[in-house]
Amino acid sequence: MNDIPPTGAERREFFRINDRLVMSVVPLSTAEAEQIGQAIIDATPEAGQLTQQMSSIQKSFNHLTDQIGHTDRDIARALRMLDDKVNLLAQNVQLLHTPLNPESAAEVNLSAGGLAFMTESPFQPRSAMEVRMQLLPGGLHIRAIAKVIACDQLIESVEGKSFYLRMAFTHMSETDRNILVKHTLNRQAEELRNSKPA
Repeated sequence: MNDIPPTGAERREFFRINDRLVMSVVPLSTAEAEQIGQAIIDATPEAGQLTQQMSSIQKSFNHLTDQIGHTDRDIARALRMLDDKVNLLAQNVQLLHTPLNPESAAEVNLSAGGLAFMTESPFQPRSAMEVRMQLLPGGLHIRAIAKVIACDQLIESVEGKSFYLRMAFTHMSETDRNILVKHTLNRQAEELRNSKPA
């Protein structure tokens, strides 16, 4: 799959990778997108009490480690490593409750700012979509609202899919955004290690 050219803001802010993940995409009305999107960002009870608590704790933790980093980098680094370890444990617990179906994984072009992939159906530019993703291999779930940037019909279809859909995330929790940033950076580092001659 060819990399899609990122927008100016995304080019500066986020890395893009080619990846495989399990996902679902559901078209929404503008009102639905705003309502669900606000719940995702605010982590209101509609999005789940646990999500609300986790988001609040993560924000406080990030703020605190940034402050500690100004006076003692080693302690801040140790705290971030501890946070990564807790996140790995949480991923494994989540995976036990939501087993993966790798057969339904799709090839995508992914960043913390957006998503692009082949689809069977066309979608209107600027239309809103609810996106649910499960990252591989860990199985972490990401939920976001996205806006269609473009949906171009290609000359040749790929596995019966002839439209290339590009979307930008408009609503996503800070926790999920951080997870995507780490995921894309880890994948990029993995690709660089694999491309080095032995």
